Amino acid sequence: MLKKKFTFTFFTILIISLNVFCQSSNGIILKDGLVIKLGRLNINNVISPDPVMASMATGKWETPSSNEKFEWADTAVGTWEKISPDSAGWFKGRDLGNSYMDFKFHSDKEQFAILEQNGNSLVFVNGVEHSGNPYGYTDTYGLWEPKFNYSLIPVKLHKGDNEFLFRCRRGYFKATVHPGKEGLMFNDRDLTLPDLVVNKSSDTYGAVPIINATDNYYSNVMLKTWAGNSTPAYHEVSVINPLSIFKAAFSIKLPAQADTGSVNLNVALVNKENGKENTLASSVIELRVVNESDNRRETYISDLDNSVQYYAINSPINLKGKPALFLSLHGAGVLALNQANAYYHKDWGYIVCPTNRRPYGYDWENWGRINAIEVLNIAKKEFNIDPDRVYLTGHSMGGHGTWHVGINYADLFGAIGPSAGWISFWSYRINHLTDSSNVERMLVRSTKPSDTYAFTRNLKPDGIYIIHGADDDNVPIEQSKSIVANLSKFHKDFIFHIQPGVGHWWDISNEPGADCVDWHPLFDFFAHHAVAQNNEVLDIDYTTSNPAVSSKNYWVEVINQFEQQKLSTIKMHLKPGLREFNGTTSNIEMFSIDASMLSNDKPVTIEVDNQKLSDVNMPADSKIYLLKKNGNWEVAQKPNPEDKTPERCGNFREAFNHNVIFVYGTHGSKKENKWAFDKSRFDAEKIWYQGNGAIEVIKDDNFVPVKYKDRSVILFGNSETNSAWKYLLKGSPVQVNDDEIKVGNKEYKGDDLACLMIRPRPDSKVANVGIISGTGVKGMELVNLAQYFDQYMNLPDIVIYNSGILKSDEQGVKFTGYFGNDWSLEKGEFVSK
Repeated sequence: MLKKKFTFTFFTILIISLNVFCQSSNGIILKDGLVIKLGRLNINNVISPDPVMASMATGKWETPSSNEKFEWADTAVGTWEKISPDSAGWFKGRDLGNSYMDFKFHSDKEQFAILEQNGNSLVFVNGVEHSGNPYGYTDTYGLWEPKFNYSLIPVKLHKGDNEFLFRCRRGYFKATVHPGKEGLMFNDRDLTLPDLVVNKSSDTYGAVPIINATDNYYSNVMLKTWAGNSTPAYHEVSVINPLSIFKAAFSIKLPAQADTGSVNLNVALVNKENGKENTLASSVIELRVVNESDNRRETYISDLDNSVQYYAINSPINLKGKPALFLSLHGAGVLALNQANAYYHKDWGYIVCPTNRRPYGYDWENWGRINAIEVLNIAKKEFNIDPDRVYLTGHSMGGHGTWHVGINYADLFGAIGPSAGWISFWSYRINHLTDSSNVERMLVRSTKPSDTYAFTRNLKPDGIYIIHGADDDNVPIEQSKSIVANLSKFHKDFIFHIQPGVGHWWDISNEPGADCVDWHPLFDFFAHHAVAQNNEVLDIDYTTSNPAVSSKNYWVEVINQFEQQKLSTIKMHLKPGLREFNGTTSNIEMFSIDASMLSNDKPVTIEVDNQKLSDVNMPADSKIYLLKKNGNWEVAQKPNPEDKTPERCGNFREAFNHNVIFVYGTHGSKKENKWAFDKSRFDAEKIWYQGNGAIEVIKDDNFVPVKYKDRSVILFGNSETNSAWKYLLKGSPVQVNDDEIKVGNKEYKGDDLACLMIRPRPDSKVANVGIISGTGVKGMELVNLAQYFDQYMNLPDIVIYNSGILKSDEQGVKFTGYFGNDWSLEKGEFVSK
């Protein structure tokens, strides 16, 4: 945690309208609750739920009463017991470590309300699932802390008793209901904003959550922004769904400011009717104005979901020469701007700090990893970075991120510097998932990118400087020692610095900057290392498990695997004087060699796996593709973009990339349609909370393929309930309807089948289609059990399961695996029952 040597800076929100949710809003704190302790958290199965989730998914949930025993599958789970909060309304204690809390809330009429929650991972409001707020733990936050007080969920209260069921895991909990909050309003607690720079005009973005506490749909509304007499800028908001949250982008186009300080930006949600502009909500935001040398925030639009994200900059002072770039990854619960504040300015480069999407976010995996690379690419262009001097570092969770990003993109960095970093989920938090059966092995295969130890040889070309406090009681020093033992087997250029007598966060010098991150020997180490360019690299030793995560290492790229999502390795040596490449591969069907370091006027020789290909002609772009066919390597054509390539090759989680849009079905039964909307809303809420996301959620009839060109689409529903299915999945070998799932010629019958699947979008070379589907309401509700947004959790290309999943993955999963490299069933690898 960053507590020392910071210059703290803040922006202020000024409320000028009742259409903003005020922090001082009064509410009713939930106090009379029941709690049930579930015992040790079960993480041995990928999908199988806890008993309470299982009872909700099967419609067997019954509101508990005090001292009532709860059983599931003829097994005693526990007893519901009364629990009381402290005087401030907080429930605390070990019993909340893995528990559920149930409350009744009486309303004298049907009305809208805002639910404010802290310490829970999710909540069921009258049986409908909403995102929780696991990181909210206090009513007051320190100046250095990120504030987790932004979980404000619009709900509709029935007349009479309403049930709130919360899942808690962190040992503390508080919830407040704000009745009578109806309409559109801004959530002023969760702004994403840039800082303005003196004497520079601005043309950038901010974002604010819009809460819709009504039953109405709002489409084609706009966010209007202006300051003083400036010309208003407009930013379209395509749709705001009922009882939903959408974090909308707005434009910031302002003239240059002459002095530091602040400028007031007016933000209004407007629509036009009969030529008249109507204001639906409004606020005034105070933007910081800083000097270019000050630490600051800059915003950008993410390619993942079109959301506004920010990164922090610690700029050089008295820059000498073309600048270096130090990409610094923050720890858990740390703001990116505070990460930048932990360093003293360098005179030879920029310290750039991405956000991981949120202070906890994705532990720098999945969307966190992508966020780091997005910011890296933006910063390299924005600040005209010296391509030879790019470095990666981070502390705590950011130390883990340094290992994880470093092993996947080792060719992007001259050296890496993890500080107090844990190594993998398996070594730090949990044991390996069970993989004793064919089903289990197939399910957990796609989690391999989280196994840091398996990829450490990728770091062989990079310098590594490891820092750890000897008395660290947060991330034990054994984490660093374990990977050092691994590195010692092959690596010749690393330093392991153990600082005696210090813990997790430490600062022992009187110089500006916190020593556990701004460690002078680390930056001296960086100064003596450079990013190798392709023509400077003769030997490659590279491992990947998923080309969609990591496919390239200098001049070699893995295109396809024989066994997908398993380890693939390639070792290759270049003899430039002989124009010859020699090497070996494992589990690689197709790879490419970028031979641009050689002249392309003569052929080359390639010897791979003891097979020699002589007189290989150099193509115009110098990129040679090799395909292993019937056990023999041959020169191949550029891969077909309709096949699996690193741009899209699965697993299921990859369906959420490429500016994703959610499309829910409206052509089923009333219950099916309600499930599709509720589930799409929950997933969008989850991404907003965890990943600062902005997922556009639309009805199936509003999906027009050309309007959403090259965007990945997640379909909620099946071929009978979601009208967009016929546009996107007409040719799919897997079809889901209300009573069966067809997988090629095989039929799975039943009304309780759930299906998660990724397919290539047929009218795009980059986008995917994700299917969140089931055979009728029973199957659809079983889908809710799959927690596919967990940081380390991934699923294969397809998983089909039934209610047997309530007992175990082994009993429930009927079909799972990976489509072939041509996306076919015939060439795929599956486990079926």
